[in-house]
Amino acid sequence: MMRARQYSSRAGIVAAGVTICCLALVTSDAAAQTNERIYEDLDFRFVTPGARAVGMGKTFVGLADDATAAESNPAGMSNLLEQEFSVEFIGTQIKHKRFIPGGTPPTQTFGEYVTTPSFLSYVLPLKRLTASFYRHTVQDYRESFGFAERALPGGDSNFEDGAFGTIVAESENQGISGAFVVHPRLSIGGSWAYSTLSLSTRARSASPEVRGDVIIESNPRNGTDTIDADSAQSLVVGVLFKPLRTLSVGATYHKRTTFQVDTTLFGSFLRTRVIGDPSTRESVVRTGDRFTIDYVMPSRWAVGTSWRALPTFTVLADLSRINYSERITDRFLIVDFQDPDAGLIKDEETRVCKQPCNFSISDVFEAHVGAEFRWYRPKFTMAFRGGVFSDPDHPLRFQSGGNNLEHPADPILNFRFNTQQPQTHYGFTAGWGLALKNFVQVDTALSIGDDATEVVVSTVIRIR
Repeated sequence: MMRARQYSSRAGIVAAGVTICCLALVTSDAAAQTNERIYEDLDFRFVTPGARAVGMGKTFVGLADDATAAESNPAGMSNLLEQEFSVEFIGTQIKHKRFIPGGTPPTQTFGEYVTTPSFLSYVLPLKRLTASFYRHTVQDYRESFGFAERALPGGDSNFEDGAFGTIVAESENQGISGAFVVHPRLSIGGSWAYSTLSLSTRARSASPEVRGDVIIESNPRNGTDTIDADSAQSLVVGVLFKPLRTLSVGATYHKRTTFQVDTTLFGSFLRTRVIGDPSTRESVVRTGDRFTIDYVMPSRWAVGTSWRALPTFTVLADLSRINYSERITDRFLIVDFQDPDAGLIKDEETRVCKQPCNFSISDVFEAHVGAEFRWYRPKFTMAFRGGVFSDPDHPLRFQSGGNNLEHPADPILNFRFNTQQPQTHYGFTAGWGLALKNFVQVDTALSIGDDATEVVVSTVIRIR
């Protein structure tokens, strides 16, 4: 997954958590809200490397029998008997639906197309041990969005300001991987990577002026800028068990990866506390206030199986859990209605949670099913693949009974974050491959889903 990433919006940012920032402006009598809207729905689409895997419904945990196993399931590299070199390119059009309060329809789709050299690896078998060096683009995510001011339920005095912004998020893993044959039926493996993040976001709160396809700023009240980079370490562990010659079962765990970046706030805000408080409408001007926030690639685990029902036909299935709740950390920043001088998380005297207690994100399960048919000829082997996968929503939710129990912002935040009900979407994949004398293999795949359309091309060269 996040899938990572492309001129798009849901991304996919592959893998591992994310930071969320929202800016808001509310008054006690006219509930006007300003929001930067950058991170509230940012998604990670953890796409399994390799066109072969993508073509089979993005399954591979229980098979993992080529060079892409370094990221999919490092234990599977024990299947390889020869040196392999693998290269992959992916083109993605992400279709990100943002909730627009008061809009008709209530969502608008934003996204751009990006082509990325997404995977590169070299695998070297050494008897019972197999080693690999690899580079994986976890996220190449780019989006531009903008929408005008909208009226909210409750009368003409309730409205949300327009918002517009851009996102460029690029994350890569460069690492080493190894697999060891514990028993002829059992292999274990692991991957360690040096992970990098380059993040550039620009958000403004105001009604934009749109000229053709170009969004032009129009008197923004406030906003945020994030131009920063960070590095961290990532870890993957895997196991592959073969109870029968035709059946294998695998499992993997991807450790959460957390990056820290600085975001700058500026512009005019209203500090809103509780109804009846004289300071409710106190104006606050931020001039370059900086906050350190977490950008989290959430942890995930997966189990999968592969069954070769016939010499020419293989069926695969994977089930994965992605812990999106890890995106809300001690550096989770919601600026809405926050006292600029208060701590971001807890009051040092009362130890009362101020921000993360009011928001939550649900963890999700994803199911993937696929199949491969091989047509064997003396000089080549041709493969045809197909699959289906689930893609559950995992939106940011506001806890209206949390820390803001008597806060005037509750109705607006409840409407904005809790109106849309999560749904489970489904996508379909198809692929084709050609292997020439088991020396050069070329694979292509197409994945179509509600959140993205992907075209993947990968090549594997075996060195004897």
